[in-house]
Amino acid sequence: MDYTKRPGKEIETFGKLKNNEKPTISIITPFYNGGKTLLETANCIFSQTYPYFEWIIVDDGSKDADSLKELSKVEKMDKRIKVFHKENGGPSVARDYGISKANEETKYIYFLDCDDLIEKTMLECLYWTLETHPEASFAYTSMVNFGDREFIWEQWLTIEREMVENVICISSMVKKSDLLEVGCFGLKEKGMYEDWNLWLKLLKAGKIPIRVSDKLFWYRTSNTGEFSRANKNRKKAMKYVNETAKQIENNVEIIQFPREGSKYDTVNERNMVLPKYERKDKRKNILFIFPWMVVGGADYFNLELIKRLDKTKYNALIATTTPNINKLAQDFKEYTECVYDMSSFLDRNSYINFVDHLMESRNIDMVVISNSQYGYYMVPYLKGKYPTVPFIDYIHSIDLADPREGFGRCTMDVDKYLSNTYVCNNFTKKQLERDYKKEDVKTLYIGTDDERFNPNKYNKEELLEKYNLPKDKTIISMIARLSIEKRPEMFVEICKRIHEKHPDTYFLIGGDGPLMKKVERLVDDNFRLLGMVSNSEEVYKVSDITINCSSLEGLALTSYESLAMGVPVVSTDVGGQTELIDDTVGGIVHYNEKASARLFDREINEYVTEVDRVINNLDKIKSNCRKKIQQGFSYNLMVKKFEKIIEENIDKEKNTKGFPHGYIDYNFAVEALTKSYFYFVKYYVVNTFGMSYEGYEPRNKRDKVSKLRVFLFKKYAKHDADKIFEFLRGIKRTFREFIQTLKFFVKAIPATFRLIYKIIFK
Repeated sequence: MDYTKRPGKEIETFGKLKNNEKPTISIITPFYNGGKTLLETANCIFSQTYPYFEWIIVDDGSKDADSLKELSKVEKMDKRIKVFHKENGGPSVARDYGISKANEETKYIYFLDCDDLIEKTMLECLYWTLETHPEASFAYTSMVNFGDREFIWEQWLTIEREMVENVICISSMVKKSDLLEVGCFGLKEKGMYEDWNLWLKLLKAGKIPIRVSDKLFWYRTSNTGEFSRANKNRKKAMKYVNETAKQIENNVEIIQFPREGSKYDTVNERNMVLPKYERKDKRKNILFIFPWMVVGGADYFNLELIKRLDKTKYNALIATTTPNINKLAQDFKEYTECVYDMSSFLDRNSYINFVDHLMESRNIDMVVISNSQYGYYMVPYLKGKYPTVPFIDYIHSIDLADPREGFGRCTMDVDKYLSNTYVCNNFTKKQLERDYKKEDVKTLYIGTDDERFNPNKYNKEELLEKYNLPKDKTIISMIARLSIEKRPEMFVEICKRIHEKHPDTYFLIGGDGPLMKKVERLVDDNFRLLGMVSNSEEVYKVSDITINCSSLEGLALTSYESLAMGVPVVSTDVGGQTELIDDTVGGIVHYNEKASARLFDREINEYVTEVDRVINNLDKIKSNCRKKIQQGFSYNLMVKKFEKIIEENIDKEKNTKGFPHGYIDYNFAVEALTKSYFYFVKYYVVNTFGMSYEGYEPRNKRDKVSKLRVFLFKKYAKHDADKIFEFLRGIKRTFREFIQTLKFFVKAIPATFRLIYKIIFK
C-alpha cells in the first residue's frame, strides 16, 4: 500500500447527470475545529460516483475561527451540503442531531468524520451491496490507516469477537429505519466508544452486517482523536459496551465478502436509484473486464496497456470478477476513471447487473475481456442489450491442462457475440483456428518497456558489488516463479552440466514459489538464490544469458525483458517463444511433453549445447537482442496498434441492428464456474485471515478461544485471564525456540565435517 496515494487531493467529475433524483443517502459528519482536513474530506465526497446524497455537517460548537471560516467555504461548494450549528456535546450527540435533520426520504445514513477520507466508489459500492442484500442492515469496508500510524485493518467479523473487540469502522452505511429503531447512538457523554456500542445495539436487534473486503475507507490516526479519548475513559466507556453486549442473544448470519453466493446465477431485475451520466468529453470509454489485479505477466501487460493509452482520446474503467488479494489495484487506479473489484461487494449473480449499469451510466464504447471466464459469459446478454458496442477478447495462452481448456473454450462458446479475438502470439492464434474453428483471430504482441529495461541506465560493476557476485564469471540466470510448470529443478541440472564444460560460469535464480525449498537442496556453491526480485532489470544487467525451460508459456514477459536489456535467451519452444527467440538472439530447445527419462535427459543436453553456442558467440548475439525489441516488440508499438484496434472495432459495430438474447447461454455457463469460484474464495480467506475454509463459513480455530473470551468478559475476569494467557504464551514461545535451536544444532554437526573436508582436501 502506497500511503501517499490517498484520495481527496482534488475533485473528480464524471459528466453531467441525465437524471436528477432526490437524495438516497444522508452523509452525517460531526465537525469540531476540523478546518485543516475538511477540504480533503469534501473533495472525496464530491468525487463520488454515486451522486444522490446530501451532506449534513453538524458544527459541534467549534471555537477556532480559521476552522469556522473553512467550514463556511466548504458549505458554498455544493447545494447538497447542509450545515447546522449547535452547542458542544460530543460526536455521538452531533451524529444523532444530524440524523434528525436528514431528508425524510433518504434510505441510508452514512457516517464520515471530517478528517477521514474515502475512495470515490465508496458510496456506490455500499449502496449496491445493501440494495442487493435487502435482508442486511448496515455495511462497512476494510480500512487503510494513515497519519500517525500506517497499516491495513481487515478483520474477519464474528459476533463473539465484536462483543469483546470492535472490528467495525465508524464509516459505515446503515438503513435509517434500523438506526431509528435502536435509538441511534443515544449516548450523551463524550469518548464512550459510541460507534462500538451502536453496532452492538444493531446486532442485539438482529440486524445483519455486511463486511466489504475492498479498502475504500482511509482512517486518519492520531493521539488526540475521539478514540484516544475513549481509551482514557476506558473503564466508564466499557460499562456501556458491556451492558449492551451481554444482552445479545440473536445468532445473526453475517455477510462477508468475497463469498461463494448462489450456485445458480440468474439475471435479476433491480429496482434501484441509479445515475446516468452524459458524456463529459469526446473521449471513448473503454470497459476492461479482468479476473484480478495481481503480480503476473498478463496483469503487467494490462497495466502497461491502460497506462499508455492516449488519455486525450480514451478513458478506461475496470471491473474484476475473481476474488484475490489485488496487489496492483493502486497502480491500476492511477490510470483509470474507476476500478471495481466486484467480488469485494457483490454476489456473482449481481455482477451482470452491475456491469449493465456501468455500460449504461458511463456510455461505454467498447468492452475488452481478458482472462476472465465470468466476463466471457456475460457477453451474450450484454451484447443483446448493447448491439452497437463491440466486445473483444485478448488471450495470452490456452492451458490444455485445464479441464475446460481455459479461454479457448470460453471464446468459442461466445464467438458469435465477439467482434474480434486477439492473442499475444501466432502459436495461440493457430491453436484457436485449428482446434476451435475461430475466425478473425489477430496477433497483438505484448512487448516490453524498452525505456525501463535499458542496459545503458545501469552500471554492471556496481551491481556485481551490490549483489556480491563474481566479476570474472559468465553469469546465467533464471527469473521465474519456482513452480512445477517453470521446471526450476531442470534449470539447476542444466547449469551443473554447463559448469562441467565451462567452469567459469555462475548461476542466479530470481523468484520464489512452492518449489523454493526443493531448489535450495539441489544447488551448490556455484548458485545464488535471490528470492523474489523487485528490480529484475538489475538481475538482467549482471547476467550474460537467461534460460527459460518452462513447460507452459504464452510468450514470456521475461524473454521480452531479457532481450530489451541486451541479454540472450535460451528457451523452450512452448507457446509463442519461437516467434521472439531464434539463434540470432539466443536459442530454442524443443519441449517434450510427457517425456521418458531418456528424452528428458536429451532435452537437458540440448539446452547445454545451445548455451555453449551462445557463449562462444556472445558478443555478436548480444548486439542483436535489444534491436529486435525496438524494431517490433516495445510497449509503445503495442499501444499504437491497440488504439487502432479500438477505432476499427467501434467503427465496425456502430450500425449493428439488434442481437439475439443470450440469457440462457449466461445461466448455463456460469453454473459450470461455481466450483472454481469456491477455490478462489477459499484462497482469499485462508491467505488473508489464516483460517481453514470448507464452505460458506470459515472454521476458525480461534472460535473456541473467542467463546472463552466472551465468557470471561461477562464475568469481568478478562483482564486477569489475559495475564495468565500471556504467561502461557511465553512458555510456548520458549519451547518452540528451544526445539528450533536443537534442529540447527543437529544440522550443524554434519555441516561442520563437510566444511573441514572442503577446506583441507579440496
